[in-house]
Amino acid sequence: MEKVEKILQDVLNAGIALFRAGEGSVASAVADVKKTFEELKTKGAADNSESAVKLRKILDDIVKQAGDLNNKASGTYGDSVKQLQDLYAKASAEIEKIVPKEQLDQVKGKVDELSKAIQAKVEEVTKTVKEKTGGTGAGPTAV
Repeated sequence: MEKVEKILQDVLNAGIALFRAGEGSVASAVADVKKTFEELKTKGAADNSESAVKLRKILDDIVKQAGDLNNKASGTYGDSVKQLQDLYAKASAEIEKIVPKEQLDQVKGKVDELSKAIQAKVEEVTKTVKEKTGGTGAGPTAV
């Protein structure tokens, strides 16, 4: 009977180690994404070009207006959605006036690149966890 208990204890310990290994991979992937985001955030904050300053002002105004809309609890949901859509359209138009199309395309490309990198990391971690746990759950969802 002691042998069975020893085997069960060994299986439990191996399972704990396996779980921790998968947990470490996920934590590492999250840390990588956070680090990349912080680097991008720092680079963006350091950009004090005229277009960056204008863009920040526009977004600050939009956030303020959106907050004001949110605080107007007496308005109807539909009116608020319409106003938010109008604000978004206005912001998009202003951004397109200030930022050259090739820069917008470049930013969109970088965002797509970052999304693909994040998705690849998620898939890599998911695969690693499945391999280590023998899991057969559903695949990762799109980021």
